Amino acid sequence: MSFRQISSARNHQKMRFHDGLPEGWNRDRFRQLCVSYAQIRGVSAQCIRTFEIIIDMISPSAFRDPSQEPFCYARQETLIAGRGVTDRTIHNHERELEAIGLIERRLGANGSRCKRKGLGLFLTPALNLISEMLDAEVQSKAEKKEHDELRGDRSRLYQYVKHSLAVLASLPCPPDGASDMMDEFGSWPRADKLKYLSLDELRAHVQAAHDLWKRIEGHVAKRGEISGEPEASFGCHIQDQIEEKILSCNAGGEVTMPSANASDPDCSGSGPNGPAHCLESNHPTETEPHKAKKLPRVNNRILYELASPDLRMHIDSAGDGEQNPNPTLYAIETGVCSRLSEIGTNISGWHAAIDRLTIMGAILAGVITDARLSDPKLPPVVNPGGYLRGMVKADERGELNLISSFMGLLARRAREEEDGLPQDHKNRI
Repeated sequence: MSFRQISSARNHQKMRFHDGLPEGWNRDRFRQLCVSYAQIRGVSAQCIRTFEIIIDMISPSAFRDPSQEPFCYARQETLIAGRGVTDRTIHNHERELEAIGLIERRLGANGSRCKRKGLGLFLTPALNLISEMLDAEVQSKAEKKEHDELRGDRSRLYQYVKHSLAVLASLPCPPDGASDMMDEFGSWPRADKLKYLSLDELRAHVQAAHDLWKRIEGHVAKRGEISGEPEASFGCHIQDQIEEKILSCNAGGEVTMPSANASDPDCSGSGPNGPAHCLESNHPTETEPHKAKKLPRVNNRILYELASPDLRMHIDSAGDGEQNPNPTLYAIETGVCSRLSEIGTNISGWHAAIDRLTIMGAILAGVITDARLSDPKLPPVVNPGGYLRGMVKADERGELNLISSFMGLLARRAREEEDGLPQDHKNRI
């Protein structure tokens, strides 16, 4: 035997040892990790079921004792067990599981297995792969979270772009390039197709959608170019028309959304026909009167001034990435949603606030929730998500007074300015 063969044999023998399961783990916890890893690697459901049968046939003590290797010596006929699959299918499953590092096949002639001879399907490679599987699981969860956030961002952009194009198209003299922007908007994939895009593809699409929104915003921001010069005390009425119609989406790309027809000059009537809970659906024709009465009249500048330094960072990031004392409504909505997620609020709580309080009410509730985290005169908020949901439930009971909360936050900011703030906070204001 050559030195290379001896070295290879020693390395192979070394890999047949393991350190057992981590402290506090059992076979079921290990199986869950392996199944999660197999799903991440794209293994089929039938193959995963085969693996579960294999691991269930091994004694739990074999996974804890480093002196013995856990292995399954059951015949293929046993693994089939009335599942309606063939021997060839089981053979392919075993090869696939071995390819991703969960098992090692040590078989006799013609694939025979024997407990006495130590022949069968060994799970030692999976035990030695625990740290890598844990890392893959963490990365997969992070990518899924980013994917969900990107789909939510696209849903918000959809509403802003759709209504902005509708306003531009209704002008007597639409700006140059309006038709091209409508064509680009009409080429967007439907909401129910977004979940099938890879993370890189979705990132590129959302970035392109954001760039389109910025181009449209550039036309709207050119005062006097397409709407006439407004009075000094009033903003551009085109921007007002756009922001009054804005909704966000809570469906996460799970409902069918027909994209706007590029040939139609008015995109506002081409929204999706999904269920009512989808905020990427059409704007409701009627708004409950009690909602409008309970909201204070605020503008984007006031909302930005009331925001905490951390919330302003999210708003600036959602805009151009630079400090802007008068951000767009899109930047404010996206920033509030991102900040609430950062402090532990579930996305379903944000959607519930939008459904009940409208977009502006949800934004105000989010600003107030974030401000409560740093209020020195009140008990600290342990659960921001519960606090936001409590505001929604208070509105359902008719007990929510956003105007009073808004005035209280205004008074608090005034006191903080009089008392003096840390230099970094002053710079932000």
